[in-house]
Amino acid sequence: MKHAIPAAVMIVAALGIPSVLSAQSAEAILARHVQARGGDERIKAIQSVKITRTVVTQFSELEVVILKKRPQSFRVEQIVPGPPPVFRAVTPAAVWDLAGGKLSNRSPQAAAEARDLDGDFDGPLVDWKGKGHTVALAGREVLPGGEAFKIQVTTKNGVARTFFIDAATYLVRRITGVTNLPGDRKANIETDILAHKEAGGVKFPADIQEDRTGAGPVQTTVSYTKAIEINVPIDDALFAPPPPPAAAPPIPGRFGAAGFSAAAVPDRRE
Repeated sequence: MKHAIPAAVMIVAALGIPSVLSAQSAEAILARHVQARGGDERIKAIQSVKITRTVVTQFSELEVVILKKRPQSFRVEQIVPGPPPVFRAVTPAAVWDLAGGKLSNRSPQAAAEARDLDGDFDGPLVDWKGKGHTVALAGREVLPGGEAFKIQVTTKNGVARTFFIDAATYLVRRITGVTNLPGDRKANIETDILAHKEAGGVKFPADIQEDRTGAGPVQTTVSYTKAIEINVPIDDALFAPPPPPAAAPPIPGRFGAAGFSAAAVPDRRE
């Protein structure tokens, strides 16, 4: 025996209007995302984290160590065999890079982006409203592996990112946007989170692929997380820029700091 389909349901389906049961707001989706990660209580119980990754590029393989500490301290160290390590750090006071022994500060726009994204300990999707961000649901999209909700996030400083949240697991699968690079350059980024790893009852992105376009040749990196350590002691001094190198002492000898010695100048009055 066939069951009659209510006329209202037929009209909704014909018009392409989502039903009340299937419709979800961005706020509701993000609430489920927080729960999927482990819940607000467990997330807020983590005060510091150390993440060790292996990053593979087209040309090299390097180790990356990420340090994060509440409320807004972030540091990443890239270790390549041979040259000195490369550092980047984010704090409420400064955003700086150290490469090739040269210290540089990010532009105000790039610094604001770094604070809203890297410097946010929990990420912009947790307590987004309290942080002054805005969110909007921009539909769904089918990604490799399944369907995802498209959540457009604009931070309080105007940084825009689109988060693709898995419709089944409610974990982030992809992030897209435009990033600010040193030297007033910009690049389009597409970050795919291929796997998550749990630490302290909270899920963190583990295996990550990132593609950058629009700033020269396409750059692709793949990161594999080796370890996630939570609530480890981290010295605040690690997030401060290194002091400038000390001036070289004067060379001892007959020539002093002024470049000559009075004793070495002959007396012409004879």
